[in-house]
Amino acid sequence: MSMALGALVMTGSAWACSGVGPPGVPVVFGDQTNIIIWDAEHFTEHFIRNANFRSGADNFGFIAPTPGKPHLNEASNRAFYTLAKLAPTISGGFGGGGGRGGPGSPSEEVQVIQEADVAGYHATTLWSKDAHAINDWMNDHGYVSTPEVEKWAERYTSKGWYLTAFKVIDRDKLAASTGTVRMTFQTDKPFNPFYVPATNIQRDRKGTLRVYFVSVGDYDANIGTFGTWQVPQRKAAIPEATADLLAKQVELPERAIPDNSQVETFVDNDFPRPAADDIYFVKKKPVEAPKEEIVVPKRLIPPYAALAGFGVLVVGWRRRVG
Repeated sequence: MSMALGALVMTGSAWACSGVGPPGVPVVFGDQTNIIIWDAEHFTEHFIRNANFRSGADNFGFIAPTPGKPHLNEASNRAFYTLAKLAPTISGGFGGGGGRGGPGSPSEEVQVIQEADVAGYHATTLWSKDAHAINDWMNDHGYVSTPEVEKWAERYTSKGWYLTAFKVIDRDKLAASTGTVRMTFQTDKPFNPFYVPATNIQRDRKGTLRVYFVSVGDYDANIGTFGTWQVPQRKAAIPEATADLLAKQVELPERAIPDNSQVETFVDNDFPRPAADDIYFVKKKPVEAPKEEIVVPKRLIPPYAALAGFGVLVVGWRRRVG
């Protein structure tokens, strides 16, 4: 780790994650906007987030969960403006998903999967099947963890997910937005981290969570299996030229945005808040039009047609014997 932190504490969450800072000095997350680009054909999610922080702490960071090993890249915040220009207003207005498996066989030891400096953060990706081992690792590497952090981590370690710890490198960025980060990972179902323990909620400090969900087709946004999170406030098709621009802005290869994609905009003005699970997106089934039954009037049925139902059709008559 390039910079040891004094403590790990639970605060308002930017990625439904653990805020990091000294005891008694809160790390407050302001409004947050995320982009999720979902490639259903390759079970790949590109998760781009941008959030504001306010804190008097000298050092802080946070931990983010992902179902698969994340590949980390910096991205341009222009991507948010690109999508904000789309999506005319429409009328109107919880399914868990697993990852693609962790490294090797289950182990109580913590594996450091990768370390990288990205967008003003130092990031360390960890993997373990044991939340207590994660807690010990934190304490052994300059953090002071808490039982609440261990309980939070248990939800993800039990599923074999990855935990990536981010901490701000430049103290001058603490009062403003850090850079924009893209996390790309494999998953069976696209998701947006949302789970926050009740002890992590500051009811007098609420913000807005906005999610731009880019995909092919319409999706429902659910909180685990507990019901609907939000319905989309807006949606719009993404022209090919805009898709190419968006891919460039988030540092993806050209043509990485699936053809015929659209963007659905979900907005939650009560963020963060208690939730029993994270947000998962499930594709809606197409609505089939009811089939019309064709009824032929009896008077239009020839007399001999009734015999066809018995497998015999009389086409001639026996000659009368005179």
